[in-house]
Amino acid sequence: MTDSIDLDHHDRAWIADRHANYAELRGKCPVVFNEQHGGFWMVTDYASVAAVARDNETFAHKYELGAEDGIDYHGICGVPRNPTTPRMGVSEIDGPEHADLRRVLNPYMVTKAVEASRERIAHISTWFLDEMIEAGEGDLILDYATPVPGVMTLEMMGMPSTNWRYYADFFHATSSFKPSDPEFQDAVSRIGDMWGELADIARSRRANPGDDLTSAIVTSEIDGRVLTDEEVAGILWNLVAGGLDTTTSLVGWGLHHLGTNPDDRARLIADPALIPSAVEEFLRYYSPSESLTRTATRDVELGGRQIKRGDVVFISWVSANRDSAMFDDADRVQIDRAENKHLAFGLGGHRCIGSSIARLESELMIADVLTRLPDYEIDPDRFRSYPGNLLMTGVVTMPVRFSPGVRSGVADPFS
Repeated sequence: MTDSIDLDHHDRAWIADRHANYAELRGKCPVVFNEQHGGFWMVTDYASVAAVARDNETFAHKYELGAEDGIDYHGICGVPRNPTTPRMGVSEIDGPEHADLRRVLNPYMVTKAVEASRERIAHISTWFLDEMIEAGEGDLILDYATPVPGVMTLEMMGMPSTNWRYYADFFHATSSFKPSDPEFQDAVSRIGDMWGELADIARSRRANPGDDLTSAIVTSEIDGRVLTDEEVAGILWNLVAGGLDTTTSLVGWGLHHLGTNPDDRARLIADPALIPSAVEEFLRYYSPSESLTRTATRDVELGGRQIKRGDVVFISWVSANRDSAMFDDADRVQIDRAENKHLAFGLGGHRCIGSSIARLESELMIADVLTRLPDYEIDPDRFRSYPGNLLMTGVVTMPVRFSPGVRSGVADPFS
């Protein structure tokens, strides 16, 4: 077993071949200390990643520098953490505060509540496909996979859904462009403005509460007190980013797979009952949320290695989800995989709270595309995926051509 490694996991060449690199780490040193970026542990095998994910008390999510117990809690947003990244209001808290907040959010996220929105999701999906279907061409990311979850997320939050593009453009820019790109720089320059707008929404809902999720947050006690507008803004930031980007990434990669694997596409068209299984496999194989970091709250043994209190621990969901010790033929997409205990949504108390929404939206959207644009062809020269982002993987743009169709005639969902 290797004692330590010295590699820059942000190196472009390493990222481009990361799945092979992760496989090598799983085989040689699945829990290993990396000397780069101040030193941190890289955890890549399924068993160890699952062990970390289940143990929230030992491996903390929270972001809290100079905490009372003497530990600098790193948070979850990568090694090193981008200094412009604000605290993620749901994902980077622990203990009673986190438990109380999830109790407030759960009624809006559980399967029963999500199922109640099925018709609305179908309506929005149908309308956005209507907007491109007569032309016989469009962009399945920019014109479809982005707006549908964007609208649904904002409506659940009680925010104006007609403003979906404003938020989508911001969060996609920070994920899908390099820091040197003007699109990324423009987005980062607007962080303060957007944060202020979210705080304004919190204030508005506090004064005029409704039956939406934001109203529930501002009117509930979390860990014995009502949250400030700034704290609510952090929660809204986290929820909007998660609702917009992860489902778009999942649907994007699923449609890309089906657009480049005609046998799988034909099979799903012939047997739509397989679509839920296919979505689970896209979650496993592509893992839109690729990794996160945690901070050890105590000395602990993991995978035969001794992790010290205060150490930063990097876990790779996508590496765990391609571990051949857990999944047969792990490096191949099997849309009918019978047993699929993937970790794409995490495990334990911090498991993705929006998983039911992501599943339903993805299943409905993929089914709609296969029904209405069954012969879509991807333009390989203009297709572009996220460049070198170990936190998230997704699709930036996916232009397609298909046989023109007719509008369904559904009403404008914004009217």
